[in-house]
Amino acid sequence: MATKRDANKSVNVLDVFWDSWFNSYKTFYSFQDAAESKSIQMFEGQKDWIQSASDQLSRLEEDSKKVTSEWKSSFQDALNKAQNEYASQTFSEWSDKVEELGNKAQTLAFSPGKASLEMLSKSHAHLENTFKNAIDQQQQNRAEVIKAIESFVEQLKQTQTGLLKSFDSYNPIAK
Repeated sequence: MATKRDANKSVNVLDVFWDSWFNSYKTFYSFQDAAESKSIQMFEGQKDWIQSASDQLSRLEEDSKKVTSEWKSSFQDALNKAQNEYASQTFSEWSDKVEELGNKAQTLAFSPGKASLEMLSKSHAHLENTFKNAIDQQQQNRAEVIKAIESFVEQLKQTQTGLLKSFDSYNPIAK
């Protein structure tokens, strides 16, 4: 009877060994899942940064237009107070040209930044989608590998159990 318990213990020890090895293997894969999750969080942070930079550029452009508009309004008010019709008309034309020049300068100043941010945003979105697709593919591959390894470990445990039983049947001490 003591011998059979020893044989059962050796089978259990082998099962524990293979179960432990397989759990370690799954733990390794869980670290990859965590790294993927952190990478996706990094992409989200970058996306937020790009959006924030775009919002700030838009606010800066709006503020610049507002200042230009206020300047023109103040200038027109000053001219209207002067009440010199010829000078008022000349200065009005001059202020329109200055405003037009200011608008063109604003367009030249803000357009490259907007275009760069838009291109950066599109590139980032494409890279993020590509990365997420790669992660999905890796997760599918890992799931298949884990299933195959799990099946292999079960077959290995069954083979070893059968092998130990056959050794026990030929063991003269166990009888």
